[in-house]
Amino acid sequence: MVPPDFLRPRSFTTVRSSSLRREADESRLSVSLCDLNLQQVDGSGPAHPHNHAHLHLAPPSASCPIPQNSLNTQQSSVLPHSLESDLHFHALRGAHIKTLDEQTVARSEHAREERTLVFTDRPLRTGETVFIKVTKSSPARSGSLSYGVTSCDPAVLRPSDLPYNPEALVDRKEFWAVCRVPTLLQSSDILGFLVNQEGEVILSHNGTNAGMQVCVDNSRPLWMFFGLHGAVTQLRILGKSV
Repeated sequence: MVPPDFLRPRSFTTVRSSSLRREADESRLSVSLCDLNLQQVDGSGPAHPHNHAHLHLAPPSASCPIPQNSLNTQQSSVLPHSLESDLHFHALRGAHIKTLDEQTVARSEHAREERTLVFTDRPLRTGETVFIKVTKSSPARSGSLSYGVTSCDPAVLRPSDLPYNPEALVDRKEFWAVCRVPTLLQSSDILGFLVNQEGEVILSHNGTNAGMQVCVDNSRPLWMFFGLHGAVTQLRILGKSV
């Protein structure tokens, strides 16, 4: 178990780990956290000075236009009553990803080494929460969703630059932070991602705050990316709130 303090930018220069890589000129730093499980901040453990960040999820509104059937009841209960839809997937995508529309992507079944990376079409804005929904999953396969943020504009990348394993990206010259959702996902699950003023990436799962996952340098533009591995076969951007 690694305390969240070890993930803050001021700690990067002191942590000795194979998951941290620094160039000789110290011009960039990338971190891979795929196998790191952080304790959920639920108030049951000891207080921590940096456990103050929370996702502000609005309660369901009586005027919410989402139909209240058995599937959408869950969605309306974990989403704010109003979402903005200006965030889409970038045209760049892995070789085994197909675009269904500008906010929905799906994985094509292929061999084991599937290249499934997708990016947002613009950098994240500090303080906004991006909501992603798993619209299809395959119980026959194991593994969770990879995600992260990068200072690399996807417009400068080619599909051949996108590896099977997202962790390989940390060897590039740009900043890359690679994480993995700590729990298995299934169809209709909703994830929320927030980068706050302190650079903490906060995750929520079906409305439950999963706490800080990594701390990043948000003084530069940061695009978000996802890797559709394991059980996750289709992903949709529901929107964002501020």
